[in-house]
Amino acid sequence: MDFQLFRSNIHRLDVEIQRRLFFSFRELVYRDLFIILNDHALAEDVIQESFMKAVRSGPKTRDGSNMKAWLRLLCRNTAYDLLRKNKKYRQICGVGLVNTDEEDNFADPHSEGVEQLVERHIRNETLIEALRELKYEYRIVIYLHYIMDLSYAEIGKELDVTEQVLTQRLARARKKLAGYFSEKWGDAR
Repeated sequence: MDFQLFRSNIHRLDVEIQRRLFFSFRELVYRDLFIILNDHALAEDVIQESFMKAVRSGPKTRDGSNMKAWLRLLCRNTAYDLLRKNKKYRQICGVGLVNTDEEDNFADPHSEGVEQLVERHIRNETLIEALRELKYEYRIVIYLHYIMDLSYAEIGKELDVTEQVLTQRLARARKKLAGYFSEKWGDAR
């Protein structure tokens, strides 16, 4: 689906095209939102709210701008707004719930031994547990840097912090995560 359609008056489009545009939009942003929110229903709510924002604001976007990136940013910001307004949701957020390693999704299970498969699974579960123990501020910088692959400048702009603060926060997050993981990994083995 061509996301450039957001630049037009969507209400004038055929109903079937509107429907396909919504489902393409949902497919584009659902994974990111689920990683941030760790809740299917909240992710669906944010998708609907973000879609309506995109319909209203899309025609105002500059020609030549990357619509996919703009839509993903719009959804992430909507999710962050939800988290800021409703602090109770912060406790259910998790970065490690979605496997981001595409190769792992399609790996041949016979290419490695059972012991390696079990160890990798336990290690991944241990890492997820360690991530869940991090404060929200640490989880979100790890998510944005390592999963979303954003630069320090982009993350700083997204979270409204200086690059110096972000550098310190990311270093602290890595140190905490390494400590939590080491404790858990030692207990798991």
